Amino acid sequence: MINQTPWIDRKFEFNFPVGLFPVIVERLRGTFLQLEAMLKNIPDEKLNKKQEGKWSIKEVVGHLHDLEELWNGRIDDFLDHKNTLRAADMSNAKTTLANNNSKPLVELFGQFFTARNSLINRIEKFDETRALLTALHPRLKQPMRLIDSLFFIAEHDDHELTKIRQLLIN
Repeated sequence: MINQTPWIDRKFEFNFPVGLFPVIVERLRGTFLQLEAMLKNIPDEKLNKKQEGKWSIKEVVGHLHDLEELWNGRIDDFLDHKNTLRAADMSNAKTTLANNNSKPLVELFGQFFTARNSLINRIEKFDETRALLTALHPRLKQPMRLIDSLFFIAEHDDHELTKIRQLLIN
């Protein structure tokens, strides 16, 4: 089996047309549905299990919710014409401290669903001018358009969904 590239090692080339904006928004909309389909009828014992000292499935779901604040903040940064986007907390302290294994999966789903729908409602009617706003990504050290930041979120979602799938298999 091919090991998944760690998120921190990912590189990105943002050179796609703005016409992909609706497709990217649709990917963002679909993350919750994929989570729900993947995790229905999975017992709590499996959802709470940590493997090799890494996050459990519930912790990964909680992490997806936790990052919605960052994603929205970065949209604010674009709209405020900031030169550099706010940085992520690469220690993921919010997720580590959240004690997500003590929460029912339905609660974690509800938190993520509400936050993601808020993000979708905020961006889905953006015009080309907004989609093409640019700022520097602090970790990647490269400029990114607002549309690129949404693609980045969708890629991160898929990265975490893949982690969950691997945890379900093992």
